[in-house]
Amino acid sequence: MKKYPVIAFYILAFAISWLGWVPQALHARGLFPFDSPLFTFLGVGGPTLAAVIVIWLLRGKDGPRDLFAPLFRWQASAGWYAFVLLFWFAAAVLALGVGAVFGRTFPALGGMAWGRLLPVFVAMLLSNVWEEVGWRGFALPRLQKKLPRRQVVLVMGILWNLWHLPLMLTPSSDLAGLPWVGEVVFSLSLTFVYLWLYNGTQGSLLFVSVFHAMSNTIAWLLLEAGVFESSYLFVVGVTTAAALVMAVLSRRAQNSPKN
Repeated sequence: MKKYPVIAFYILAFAISWLGWVPQALHARGLFPFDSPLFTFLGVGGPTLAAVIVIWLLRGKDGPRDLFAPLFRWQASAGWYAFVLLFWFAAAVLALGVGAVFGRTFPALGGMAWGRLLPVFVAMLLSNVWEEVGWRGFALPRLQKKLPRRQVVLVMGILWNLWHLPLMLTPSSDLAGLPWVGEVVFSLSLTFVYLWLYNGTQGSLLFVSVFHAMSNTIAWLLLEAGVFESSYLFVVGVTTAAALVMAVLSRRAQNSPKN
């Protein structure tokens, strides 16, 4: 564990989360006798529980305190606040617009469940933060010290996609009906966006957690409107294009001469 803490973290994160999600997937197919809220807690909380266990063993009682400290790192420019709060609204509108050009029929924006977004966002934030403490709070800073950015995105994106596998195999899950290739591309693109956001906000878990919650809130909105699956690939396309733009801007910033 001391030599390979990130590998130990990922093994634990998968083990804990799948300990919850696999029985749920089997139960949905009639192959397991019961379901339980504990399974959901283990599934969602696996990354954070794994990170806490590993960092406790590595650094003692001060480790978890340092792990959670970036959740309270809120100082950043107004542009970052605007980005985390507005990106997914813009991505959804653009994706629906592109889909309409290609002949897809989507409901009018005014008919969507806008009034329920705030409580849904709060629920998503309380749920998604347990991913970010693990992925971006523990794994990302350590991987960035060892690997170039492209490899970090590839490793984290593929593992993030595989982590969701039991949900993809659960018939009642929203992920079950989505094309696997699209999910892989989406995971890789989003992983780069999260890396860009994390580095731009000086390692703030607050910003990446809010961004994650906003993505799932907009996904809920599309689900409620009955267009989650039909708009999915267009959302993937918009997100991938945004990630490519960010990559170009990041490279130019790195290569620009410094005074």
